[in-house]
Amino acid sequence: MASPNLLQWEEDFDSRSLSSANDFRSDTVTLPTGAMLASILSDAPSFGDDVYSEDGPTNSLETYVGDLTSLQNAVFVLSGTMGNQIALRSHLTQPPYSVICGRQSHVYEWECGMTSIFSQAHMIPVIPSSESRAYLTLEDIIPNIVSDDGDTHGAPTRVIVLENTASGKIVPVEEVRKISDYASERGIKVHLDGARLWNACYTSTSPAATPAQAVESAKDLLRAYCLPVDSVSLCFSKSLGAPCGSILLSNDPSFISRARHFRKALGGGLRQLGVLASPARVAIDHIFLSGVHLPRANAIAKQLEDSWKRMGGQVQKGLSQETNFVWLNLNETGVKDDEFIKIAKEEGVKVGSYGRLATHYQISEGAVAALERAFQRVLTAGKRSGS
Repeated sequence: MASPNLLQWEEDFDSRSLSSANDFRSDTVTLPTGAMLASILSDAPSFGDDVYSEDGPTNSLETYVGDLTSLQNAVFVLSGTMGNQIALRSHLTQPPYSVICGRQSHVYEWECGMTSIFSQAHMIPVIPSSESRAYLTLEDIIPNIVSDDGDTHGAPTRVIVLENTASGKIVPVEEVRKISDYASERGIKVHLDGARLWNACYTSTSPAATPAQAVESAKDLLRAYCLPVDSVSLCFSKSLGAPCGSILLSNDPSFISRARHFRKALGGGLRQLGVLASPARVAIDHIFLSGVHLPRANAIAKQLEDSWKRMGGQVQKGLSQETNFVWLNLNETGVKDDEFIKIAKEEGVKVGSYGRLATHYQISEGAVAALERAFQRVLTAGKRSGS
């Protein structure tokens, strides 16, 4: 039980203006709440050495998320990259072998080529066959599978990596099941990079639903996404606002046992890990299971895309808003990334490159209005230049 002084501190902390409130560069800029930080102190008496599996908050978190996803077995890791790479290494045994993934996927583009280094795997990056979607379908995957047919020239495919969401786009549950069923019949494992899966769980909720109803729907959808695959990684610092960390889950306890071994090999065998696990637990309870915060993040993205289009802007092909990403087509305006960043900064907000905007629950209404002013300036500048 938190002391009155600690509860007052939480309230005072949350009343401060957060630097994340005007930052659209990424949902990783979300800051821990007072309750998250306070949980470190309140849970401290149950801290222990996680290498010996004696850290209370970490053990509790792993059990809790295992139950939430119905995958049962889990291990806390420091980052999404660590979770993905440990998952692939734990699925793979003796090379040669190959891993299929999306050409724009995080494991291929943003993890330092670690799959080839750590797992010695040949990566097969696949471009979706239709420009109208950002994710892979079974039809995209099948022609790229290297069969284990005895031909000594190839590296048989052992793992397929799906990413949900992919550039903010949702891979439908039915597609995840199709891919997983096909892979399972051929002895191929499926890993789901679900760094932003939390947001995908709040897109089918009826506008008339209460927060409690929205939460139940989100929990059902989370389980539906997780159960068909062999492993899933979920991030606590994207959108949820925890200071750090991800979790790797599987129905196979031996897989998680191997994952713990490889986590240690990558320097992830931490000691009093409760300093990270406690805030992560609060992030799930207060943010994901609020039924309010993630729907708001998705709604802000929809509002921004609608405003951009209403002003005459276009979005990038196949990347219309579904969750918390908006993809502005700056090429059509004639305005370069650096000019857009400069205009946004003058209006008091931060944006990144590639025309990507990431929304999160800590964005303020004032920041939304400021970004809409930046939109108008960008489109006006484009008209002057004749674009």
